[in-house]
Amino acid sequence: MKRLTLKVKLREKTGKGYARKLRREGMIPAILYGSHLKESVPLELEKKELKDIISHRSPREQILNLDIVNQKANRKPEVIVKSAQRNWLRGGIQHIDFLEITRGEKLTTTVSFSFVGKTQGEKIGGIVEHLVREVEVECLPRDIPAVIEVDVSSLDIGDSLKVKDVKVPPQVKVLTHLEETVVTVVAPPPEEEAVAEEEKEEGVPAEEVELVDEKKEKEEEETEKKES
Repeated sequence: MKRLTLKVKLREKTGKGYARKLRREGMIPAILYGSHLKESVPLELEKKELKDIISHRSPREQILNLDIVNQKANRKPEVIVKSAQRNWLRGGIQHIDFLEITRGEKLTTTVSFSFVGKTQGEKIGGIVEHLVREVEVECLPRDIPAVIEVDVSSLDIGDSLKVKDVKVPPQVKVLTHLEETVVTVVAPPPEEEAVAEEEKEEGVPAEEVELVDEKKEKEEEETEKKES
């Protein structure tokens, strides 16, 4: 696969005020980290530079080259996207952390789960609860998975999958605690609770409905006595 190159600039200033100014101008603030760097490097890049990496592939498993156009040294570090901060209200990415990599050296990153299939429990009214959606892993940069698939199709009500049950490539080491529950299928609420919940949603408490019914029964009994 062709290696992508991003054009970035050394950032002149840091701080929230300058970062907001960059975003208004169509730029994205970023930071370059790396175990071999004496200190982190503040960067900035144009939004359009991201269109090739924000695709169906996970940005965190793509190895990129950074072309730092205003640096003195002619160096194009190899990096991955360690994290991307999004603005969920306005949409789009508002900050990126790059991690410089070294060939042959393992790194630590997170990989998202992709849940596959419909559980057996869902088919009979069960409720699926996703408790963990990503794991921390250690591997070589070239071995970072785009996602880790989790097949849930065999799970019935009361069943669950833990981190240790998830299949990962042999070259990938999972660092997240293996006993953490990833997904579980729980029973639906009892029918009585469901009815009470429906009555509550309609604005009439279940107890009040029962009292009204009892009052109605007494009135009917008294009417029958008078008629007899």
